[in-house]
Amino acid sequence: MKYICKIIGYLLFLSIVIYSCQTKQDLLPNSGGEPGEIIIVVEKNVWNSSVGEELKKILMTDYPALPQDEPSFLLYPVPLENFNDIFQANRNIIKITFNPNSDTMFYRIGKDRWAKPQLIIEFVAKDIKNMTELIHQKGSEIKELLLSEERNRLMKVYEKFREKSLIQPLKKFNISLIIPKGYRLNIDTTNFIWISAETPYMSQGLFIYTIPYTDTSQFQAQYLIGVRDSVLKKYIPGPLEGTYMTTEHLYPYEVRRFPLHNRFTCEIRGLWKIENDFMGGPFVMLATVVNNQIIITEGYVYAPKDDKKNYVWQIESILYSINILK
Repeated sequence: MKYICKIIGYLLFLSIVIYSCQTKQDLLPNSGGEPGEIIIVVEKNVWNSSVGEELKKILMTDYPALPQDEPSFLLYPVPLENFNDIFQANRNIIKITFNPNSDTMFYRIGKDRWAKPQLIIEFVAKDIKNMTELIHQKGSEIKELLLSEERNRLMKVYEKFREKSLIQPLKKFNISLIIPKGYRLNIDTTNFIWISAETPYMSQGLFIYTIPYTDTSQFQAQYLIGVRDSVLKKYIPGPLEGTYMTTEHLYPYEVRRFPLHNRFTCEIRGLWKIENDFMGGPFVMLATVVNNQIIITEGYVYAPKDDKKNYVWQIESILYSINILK
């Protein structure tokens, strides 16, 4: 009996130690809500003012380079008195807070307060006029932060379910990408790789290829698109003879140049099509220089019956996970 009591006591002590070692984050529930959903903690009269209009103008603008209009984010206003456990567990929360005793206006960032993973952004200003100005000034920063957070969440999921068979083929480009299970290798040549995930209703694909780097003029959109069209005509045939993937030139490109992981990157968004056929959809291209080569990583989506934004976010999360190997 004494021996059994000792065992029970030991197990009880061990469970207490394990519980005490858990962090607060370990005990948080998983956050809810769909990608792109944001709970706005705001009173109704404020939501119906210029504050709400400014938030909608910044966060509900159409996501770039999609064949149909789709808002970047969906906003759900909730008064503070109704901001209960259900809403507190959402993945993205924006709080509108007024401090009438101070002329200072700012925003602050919090994470994983009520759930995980969770991003909380609180705007603080004196009144509606100042709040509107604050959101107008900082809106682009906030939007990029929210987009980055959505991508990073997907990256963490993909890391857990990574398709390890695709790690080695990318090493010849001196890069790695976090590619989840479900993708397979279709073409692997000296300087071109095509990887895709296929279902009966949707296709997501990745192209990785290189060209020699000579000067910065190669990062002009027209040059990179010309390279794209030449490479894809060679390697990506369509469903019928004489058809192939190319760029839809009647649609304007979205071009952005920025540092990604501290490395200059040119991003081009647009629409692709199958020449002499009716297939098409959005694509995202990233180009950067590695060892005197321009490395181009590109993703596309084909989902004729569905909205495309979330599928594009999934592709972006893979592309933005790029890591240059030493």
